[in-house]
Amino acid sequence: MAADQDLKIEEGAEAKPKSKLKLIIIIVVALLVLGGGGGAAWFFFMKEEPATEVDPAAAAAAEEEKKKAELAAEPQIPAEYIILKPEFVVSFQVGTRQRFLQTSIEIMSRKKTVSEAVTLHEPMIRNEIIRIIGDQDFDRLRTNDGRMALQDALQKQLGLVLSREANLRPEDIEAVLFTNFVMQ
Repeated sequence: MAADQDLKIEEGAEAKPKSKLKLIIIIVVALLVLGGGGGAAWFFFMKEEPATEVDPAAAAAAEEEKKKAELAAEPQIPAEYIILKPEFVVSFQVGTRQRFLQTSIEIMSRKKTVSEAVTLHEPMIRNEIIRIIGDQDFDRLRTNDGRMALQDALQKQLGLVLSREANLRPEDIEAVLFTNFVMQ
């Protein structure tokens, strides 16, 4: 009988550690499930954009890009090209040699009033073009940068002439184009 009691005591002793082990495993699994669920909930529901300081220059640039995108979305009026005839021939004194530039110029605009104003004020426009070309360095005009600088100068000056004489905005002239450019 004492042996039976010892067996029962030993079986009872083994039963308690098994139930404690099961209890610990269940608690650990429950904590892992709750922790994982809480972490997932935090990740999905508490995710916020990091607060960034707004740079005034960046905000202005973003606003400008938005305006450009809106303008690009609007249908544009087709461009009109105003051909200035006859071609321009300008002489240059380079050292002891006489050099010449012959060029054909067209003006690009999207406003009908520009074409009318160019036709009306063509003598003044031609004079300004010849004056500006004559002020250029002949060797610099041989480079692409020199020709582009000449285009920019002509566009600015023609815009000023038309704003002064025809009450147009300088931006109404979108481009001055060389359709022929011969130097000798």
